[in-house]
Amino acid sequence: MLKFLFLLFLSFPALACLGVNVEGKLAVDGQTWKMSQKFDLGKEYSVPMGPYILSMTVTHEGKTFLSKYKVEEKKGTKLVLVTKGEEEEIELGKSRDIMAKGEEGQPNSIITINLKDI
Repeated sequence: MLKFLFLLFLSFPALACLGVNVEGKLAVDGQTWKMSQKFDLGKEYSVPMGPYILSMTVTHEGKTFLSKYKVEEKKGTKLVLVTKGEEEEIELGKSRDIMAKGEEGQPNSIITINLKDI
């Protein structure tokens, strides 16, 4: 019984951080859209923002987080890639600006994210 309780308390902190609340904004070509969304770690989420779709995955490594992102523009029935990449060393509670260079012929983007523990 004592081993069970020990394992329960030892594994509880690992279960505490299964997701984060992502607050921020996307700025493309002088236009800005805000977002606030709960993300489960390791799952990709797509958030529509005006004519753009921001797809993002947040994972946890040690004390910092890693964000993989992709911004696509809706043009008729097609999606055109604007930018994609990944950003490391994102800390909980601190706002982070990601300056994303656009693909050839596409505008640059600024993704501002602030991760908050749930």
